[in-house]
Amino acid sequence: MTKNLFFLLFKTTKKKVPSQEAERAEKLAEIGAKLRQFREQESICLDKVAVVTMIRRDLLQAIEDGQLDRLPEPVYTQGLIKRYAEVMGLDGAEFADFFPIEPAPQSVSKLSWQKWPQLRPMHLYLFYTFLIIFSVNSLSQLMGGSLTEKNELVKEQLALQEQQARLAADSDRLAKKQKVDTYTTLQAGTKEGNLNKSSDKPVMVSVTFKEESWLQIEIDGKTEFEGTLPSGTQRTWQAKDKLVVVAGNAGGVLIAFNNGQAEQLGDPGVVKQVVFKADELKPSEKAKKEG
Repeated sequence: MTKNLFFLLFKTTKKKVPSQEAERAEKLAEIGAKLRQFREQESICLDKVAVVTMIRRDLLQAIEDGQLDRLPEPVYTQGLIKRYAEVMGLDGAEFADFFPIEPAPQSVSKLSWQKWPQLRPMHLYLFYTFLIIFSVNSLSQLMGGSLTEKNELVKEQLALQEQQARLAADSDRLAKKQKVDTYTTLQAGTKEGNLNKSSDKPVMVSVTFKEESWLQIEIDGKTEFEGTLPSGTQRTWQAKDKLVVVAGNAGGVLIAFNNGQAEQLGDPGVVKQVVFKADELKPSEKAKKEG
């Protein structure tokens, strides 16, 4: 009798509303698939995207795989999606707006008052007792869930801060080492009279950083250097046949070929690859938009 009464009291005529969490997961899967497709078309590895965006690789992987449970709260996830898309040269705002963060409006339930039976004092007492128990349990679960979410968010923020601190420390060490290397190279070239005569390698590239940028150098088919260099750094590399330069922020890099005039590599915020060959007067270029 009590079960029948409870069923009649809570029987409603409202329509089912899709779960907000399910909608977010569906939208995230679409966004991640598009970002992954564009990145693979441009032959950009996920590690390079992580370096340029300053976002952990596992978070980028979770976005591409549509794994909502591995990401922070929706508002922070939306920011990660925006940054990822912008660095790849896409419309970050459009991708971010496609990921919902506000709960969808729900229709108000209409109780079928006409179907309620005539209630007796005993029935009301049982109903009120159940309602109190249900409210206490719901409040406890809500408070517990909120604390868990806050703890997870704090952990994510601390991890991001630690990663940024490590990257900054690595950049400082690289900058100090590279400044010493540059001074040693220039000093050796001065003693011998001319940098061109110090080596029989016909390809020489000098790189100057106006702004901080990620850089990769490939000499005669072998990766010679890969990392982030700070503003003010100057480096010189030489090759026998071919020298490939890839910069994460082409607008912050000046490059000179065989002691020629230094020129800006490309547009700010764009990944660009330039190939210098011994048998070519001008380097071949290949721009990469971060996608």
